[in-house]
Parts: sequence; structure tokens; C-alpha cells
Amino acid sequence: MNSNLNAPKVKVSIILAIVTCVVILVLTSGHFKNRALVDNFHQNVKQGSANLKELVYQKENFSLSKKVSIEETKTHSIVNPKPIMKSKQIGYISNVYDKNGKRYLSFDDVKFLIGNDAIEAAKKDGNALYEDGKYYVYDDYYIFDNNKTIKNYVIASTASLNVLGFLINPLNNDISNQPATYSTFKRVANSMNEHMLCYIYTQNDIVVKVEGQYTP
Repeated sequence: MNSNLNAPKVKVSIILAIVTCVVILVLTSGHFKNRALVDNFHQNVKQGSANLKELVYQKENFSLSKKVSIEETKTHSIVNPKPIMKSKQIGYISNVYDKNGKRYLSFDDVKFLIGNDAIEAAKKDGNALYEDGKYYVYDDYYIFDNNKTIKNYVIASTASLNVLGFLINPLNNDISNQPATYSTFKRVANSMNEHMLCYIYTQNDIVVKVEGQYTP
């Protein structure tokens, strides 16, 4: 009779043991699952941090490279600036005009010689005068023009334009150069029966200054 009474207790114990095992398994499984999630999260955080550091490193390197490139360009520009070719010539201005928004003058380059140079050049051309056993030229100057090539130059908008005073105002005898506006310079140059003798100063073939040359 005692064995019959103990049988249900044994069954209950077995059931409790099975339930306990199941609970332990469930809890253990959840623990490992959660642990795996935590580890995966930590790994993602580490990877994200590494990727962020790499992006920052690449950005810094790019900025540094760009800065170095800009500095090299500046240095190259300073070391190798575009050369400015300057010249001073004398010749006849035959025309001043406007075209496509720019100002131009037509110029015939000549040689303006004085003293012995003038006499020797005139002798070669057969134009020297002879008197009392000496050669000479009128007013001690000689203009030598052997090519008669007309070249057109752009006039800079800031060019300094100077014209002999008596050409601006024929009523006075001023033979010095006077500052002139572009319109006055154009009017005088284009109204003369003879070409206007002037010095032109250029920078890279652009006229930056004009000065009249007086001849008696």
C-alpha cells in the first residue's frame, strides 16, 4: 500500500525535474542569445568607430593634399610669373580707332636720329646737306624709315596719353606734352595732314603710354 502512495510523488518529482530542466534550458538559451546580441552590438560599434576613424583620416589627408597642391600652385605662380615685355618706340601714328570694344592706333616705327648719327644716316640715304666742307642735316635731326610697315596696337583703357600743346590748341605755341583724354587724342591724331610723331610705350604689345615728339 505504501508503494502505491509513493508512485504519484515520484511522478510529480519527475515532472518537476523535467520542468526545471526546460526552464534552465530556456533561460540558458536566452542568456547565450542575449550575449550573442550584445557581442554583435559591440562588434558593430567597434567597426563603426574604425570606419569613422578611417573616414576622418582620409578627409584629413585629402585636405592636406589639397592644401599642399594649392601651395605648390601658388609657389609655382610666384616662381614662374608671366614675363612682361616692355618696349619704347618712336614712329608715326596715322590712325586712332575703335573696334569690337577696344581702342587701337596704327603705328609706323621709325628711327629718330640726332647729331652725327643723323648726319651719317642722311649721307647713306643721299639726303645730307654739304656746305663749307661739312655735311649736316636740318635742325640737327633725321628721321629714318626703311620699312614703312604699319602695325596696329591696342591702347590700354588706363593708358597715359600726352599730346603736344599746340596740336591740342593751335592758337598757342606750347611745344610741351599735355595730358589728353582719349577723345582728344583721337581727334588730334586723325585730323593732322601729316602723321603725328610720337613715342609709344608698350607692355606685351599693349600701349600704356604715348608722348608726342616735337620737330621744328
